[in-house]
Amino acid sequence: MKLLRFLPLLLLLCGCAREVSPVSALALDCKNGMYCLTAEVVRQDSPDDTAAPAYLSATGTDVTDALRNLRSILPGDLYLSHAQVLLLSEDAVSESILPLADYLCRENDVRLSLRAAVVRDGSAAELLENDNEVYALSELLDRSAQDGVLPDMPLYRVTDVLHADGTAILPALRVDAFGQTAPAGTAVFKNERLNCFLDGEIGGGAYA
Repeated sequence: MKLLRFLPLLLLLCGCAREVSPVSALALDCKNGMYCLTAEVVRQDSPDDTAAPAYLSATGTDVTDALRNLRSILPGDLYLSHAQVLLLSEDAVSESILPLADYLCRENDVRLSLRAAVVRDGSAAELLENDNEVYALSELLDRSAQDGVLPDMPLYRVTDVLHADGTAILPALRVDAFGQTAPAGTAVFKNERLNCFLDGEIGGGAYA
């Protein structure tokens, strides 16, 4: 019994326990039927160091497959409860996003206040890596929602309205002419997939 009591400590001392990889944001792209999931992982080598982001990507035939492959390459256990933002490329939302929303809501370690945003005119992963500061995207979306610049649509609310009638609105972001991540209107969803943007510009792909 005494040995069992000290087993966790022994595992830590011998290096058998895996480190935790806290994820601050995710980006989902889709190309030629394959999904690419990119994670912004928080790195802090010592308590005195400033937290810095590192980026890892994995592909899969669907989101769950990509997530499983991402878990396999991370240096530690994937820890999603810190994730505050999910970026979605236009191609990634050209089909129904309800299965994705439902899946994230079922994941025990995903916060229901996670904010999703559609990336216009580019890759979700590239926009994610455009900011070198951890949680910069989350702060931008929170501030824009508070100021009424972008819709306030956390994950649980998006899922509820999609289940209600298949329509939803999400904030849109893009990299502006100055190379900065900036609000880019509102993405309008109809039949659970991207239909258009609020400013009237039609998203890439064939949206009904």
